[in-house]
Amino acid sequence: MEHKTNNVFAVILVGGKGKRLRPLSTDARPKAFLPVTRGHRTMFRATVDRIKKIIPAENILISANKAHAGLVKGDFPQIRRDNLILEPVSRNTAPAIGLAAMALKKRVKNAVMVVIPADQYIVDEKKYLDAIKKGMAFAANNDSLVALALRPTFPSTGFGYIKVRSKLKDVYKAARFVEKPSLSTANRFVRDPRYLWNAGAFVFSANSILKAIREFAPDIFSLLVQIDSGNINKLYKKFPDISVDYAVMERSDNIYCVKGDYRWRDIGSFEALKEVLGLESVDFIEKGGKVVKIL
Repeated sequence: MEHKTNNVFAVILVGGKGKRLRPLSTDARPKAFLPVTRGHRTMFRATVDRIKKIIPAENILISANKAHAGLVKGDFPQIRRDNLILEPVSRNTAPAIGLAAMALKKRVKNAVMVVIPADQYIVDEKKYLDAIKKGMAFAANNDSLVALALRPTFPSTGFGYIKVRSKLKDVYKAARFVEKPSLSTANRFVRDPRYLWNAGAFVFSANSILKAIREFAPDIFSLLVQIDSGNINKLYKKFPDISVDYAVMERSDNIYCVKGDYRWRDIGSFEALKEVLGLESVDFIEKGGKVVKIL
């Protein structure tokens, strides 16, 4: 199948504690492991199944807290041992992506990374994968960082935005990132076609993201080059708790966007969860506006 090349890897981020969905999600079982789709598939399992259509299983890495290793293996039993990157403590996406990039750089000379969250609900799978493939093609031939972006459909104050400018074939040059704006600003963004939602998925080479981390987050880079299997428990806690958006993307002028045409749901609220469960025809028990059990 096209784009199934040996140097392209998926990195699925299984972070967060799902605090907004408590008590349904817990520290022991974050929201990515909730059975929200038909057949009681978890969001994490659905993410793995989806990306396997363009990237083979042996090229899929999982970044997760070590407390969730059993959940990862339960949903993805064929994962290679060296593809499971376990964090001793949670330190957000910048350290997690940096650690995965270091591992891939050692393994493959020109590794390309498709970084995706484990807890998104994707409605239009083919359009989603097509957007990722465009990002793969661009990142493989450019020393750039590519973000997936979507046209806003309502004025969200909970999503990040990317302002784009000139278009180059299948991608747009990004002008700036804007994190979680006020409602009045979000209303303005919806009316302005230059502003897109940051979809939380990225494509870049391991070399490109490490170069950017070295430039914009040297405190993270200095720790990354020291980490090995023997000292990760000691050193990882020293990382700052910071997202790749804040650490790198907002500071770099080498960002491009693929404008996706797929529908998605970021399941960060009970309203969004109930919408997804309805789309999947999954029954649930509700109490006080919260989903307390998925049947």
